[in-house]
Amino acid sequence: MSNNPASPADNNLAGISYLLAGVFVLTIMDVIAKFLVESDFSPFQILAIRGYIITSAFLIWTAARGQLVTLKTDRVKHHAVRGAIGFGAPFFFFTALGLMPLADVIVVTFAAPFVMTALSVPLLKETVGRYRWASIAVGFVGVVIVVQPGAGTLQTGALFALAACLSYSLVNIMTRWMAATESPIRLVFYFNLSTAVIGTCALPFVWKPMSVEDTLTIVALAAVAVLGHLLMTTAFTKAPLGVVTPFEYSALIWSTAFGFLIWGDFPAENVWLGAGIIVASGLYMIHREAVNRRKSHMPS
Repeated sequence: MSNNPASPADNNLAGISYLLAGVFVLTIMDVIAKFLVESDFSPFQILAIRGYIITSAFLIWTAARGQLVTLKTDRVKHHAVRGAIGFGAPFFFFTALGLMPLADVIVVTFAAPFVMTALSVPLLKETVGRYRWASIAVGFVGVVIVVQPGAGTLQTGALFALAACLSYSLVNIMTRWMAATESPIRLVFYFNLSTAVIGTCALPFVWKPMSVEDTLTIVALAAVAVLGHLLMTTAFTKAPLGVVTPFEYSALIWSTAFGFLIWGDFPAENVWLGAGIIVASGLYMIHREAVNRRKSHMPS
């Protein structure tokens, strides 16, 4: 057996493989969530139960390894704020799934990198050059083409999807701010704990009795969510962001396939046109970020 370290090409291939697997698994999670929402289960109920399942799993896992101390934090308030802000991401996303075809929701959420980059300027004091601002502007043109203001139900669902983008972007910005002192384990644990608590507050008003099958479906949702995020995290540790990030757009392939096979949905022409513009703009923004990183590492 060879002990030679993996080459950069091998690492890149491994990273891409993990990311593609992660995107596929997370699309399965979206399919399960859509089934639950269309079965009239409130996103509050789904997220509360999912949150308790994931936090319980983390407690058992860390306790079994004698590492409960790793969950201790001095930033409880910050975790609570992050959880409250971030709750909107899955809540609005699940709500959108009940109003729109799966692939259409996925396309709108492709706007998240543009929102995040734009918000990083006032919130993180980061500098965004004119080329990236141009890609953000063009990307939002693609979003408008997909949303089609005035198109009734599609517009309503798209607004929820855009709200999910905003919440997701804000929680990721807060994650970057907290990452200096908080480990990924603590960030995931307290986010899901916050989600469970917030969802529980609404349960007296939205609770729907669940069969054993329904309960197992939410357990599957939680398990798939954890697996998907583990695969995605592994991908980003194997290869540079600029190598693996473009493959996140493979979600459009899986969501289109599942949407057509299960619900008979197929994206309309405006969705494909908008998706093309959004993906092209996103890829260009990734390219510009890579160029800026190379410049920052060049000797002066």
